[in-house]
Amino acid sequence: MRYRQTLRRIAVPLLLAALVLVPAIVPTAAGAAPWTPVTTPWSASDFVGDIATFGATGLAAAGDEGRIYVSRNGGKSWDVVVPPGREATVFTAVDFTGAGAGAVASGGLLLVTADGGATWRLPSYVGGGGPASINDIAMRGSDAVAVGDDGVILESADGGLTWSRADSPLTGDLTSVAVASDGTSVAGTRGGQVLMRRDGVWTVAHSAAAPVSSVAVATTASWGDGTPDIFAAAGAQVLGSDDGAAFAPLPGVPDLGSQGAAHLAWAGGPTPRLLVATGAQAGFSVLPTTDWYQGASGTPRSFRAAAPGGQSVAYVLGEDGALLRTLSAGFEPATLTASKSRLAAGASTKLRATGRIAARGALRLRSRPPGGSWQSVRSWAWRDADWERTVSLEAAPSLTREYRLEFVYGDSVTPVAPVLTVTVSPRIKTAKASYTVRRGTVFRFSGSVSPQLRGERVQLLTDRGGKWRPVSGQSWVRLQNGRRWTSRAFGTPVAETYRLRAYLPATSKHGASYSRIVKVTVRR
Repeated sequence: MRYRQTLRRIAVPLLLAALVLVPAIVPTAAGAAPWTPVTTPWSASDFVGDIATFGATGLAAAGDEGRIYVSRNGGKSWDVVVPPGREATVFTAVDFTGAGAGAVASGGLLLVTADGGATWRLPSYVGGGGPASINDIAMRGSDAVAVGDDGVILESADGGLTWSRADSPLTGDLTSVAVASDGTSVAGTRGGQVLMRRDGVWTVAHSAAAPVSSVAVATTASWGDGTPDIFAAAGAQVLGSDDGAAFAPLPGVPDLGSQGAAHLAWAGGPTPRLLVATGAQAGFSVLPTTDWYQGASGTPRSFRAAAPGGQSVAYVLGEDGALLRTLSAGFEPATLTASKSRLAAGASTKLRATGRIAARGALRLRSRPPGGSWQSVRSWAWRDADWERTVSLEAAPSLTREYRLEFVYGDSVTPVAPVLTVTVSPRIKTAKASYTVRRGTVFRFSGSVSPQLRGERVQLLTDRGGKWRPVSGQSWVRLQNGRRWTSRAFGTPVAETYRLRAYLPATSKHGASYSRIVKVTVRR
């Protein structure tokens, strides 16, 4: 749409500052995809200008046609609100707090809510009137900051209800802002400056060689411990600082030049880590080790990034409107294995699941017969501290079962491991271990199958002639009541010795199975 094209033109200076891409370490995952789509109420033709997270599982998005989207359950369901009289408004910035306070912006228009997005109104301004064009909003507790063109910085200490204009150290356009839990704030500009607010005073902390497209700050910063807590994406680099005075390229993060503007979000759990979304890639810098993990986010070009902090959960909004989520900080989210994947009926296997998820929710195991309906088997409550937690249980399926591992985040359910199949082979018993009969008499070869298999047949095999082959004239025998089988009469015209066995071929319900070998002796 024309709105997204306009924003692309705004981003041209960022792209001109790009350098050459240096390949990064990209982990390969054989299991479930680390990034999965979130169901949204907007379509690819709708413009979505910003996303935000709040609380444990809350999501908010700012859209066109006056639409403000809010989900409180991880994207399972959404409320779509259009403030009265704003049907033609294009919102480009949004943020929320877990307490229900929120703010959206469209150019010089700022609207606020105190009831979780149900109703919206104009805020009050003191000492300087309303805002100029607002480009970004950040909220933390009751503290809120909005930044815009011409050096405008607005501050609120009551969750956005009342705003005042702060003294700005420059007049250039500000692109982004973030707020830490102690009130320390960081902002970036199109001119490449990084601004810091401490003790209520804004200063220029650093000047980069390229425009700043995004900033982030650790949710709970630990100043002076040697680990960066403040971050700024400037052109091809991601800068970090532990004190707001000295900034340097973040070790381990590759050159991002050819991928376009980078977007940052502080993920936090399970260990401190920073999301860097650029182009079609989404990487995480793990602190303080500065290890770098990168993979495809699932969208051709990233447009915004957000994370609730303190969790391994993070989001990327694509220019195409797609909203992607990782529950596992970009890693394969979980593995599900079985000590034995092929069983005889009546035997058991140990199922073991390891979840690389640091978030509140539930890990759920479900199973079904192939092609059937999924049924819950077991659920484990999950916490932010449960990264790489392993759980297990014994399973003794009577027939072949498929097992699926899911994570329930809010009310949103995401498969987190490939489907595991445990193949069960029924047991075929014979009524006798051997037959000894006189020539000229008849006998019947019989037995049973466990468990019950209605509508199926067993095949009778003989080794007459030195090679196993179907019994002539009565190869297939239908199961009676799904359990018992009996052949037609075997004649004994000559004295001989041979062997018989019953065979149950594999189906989608079970594996193949053989009975024991039964010796037949025909005497004179």
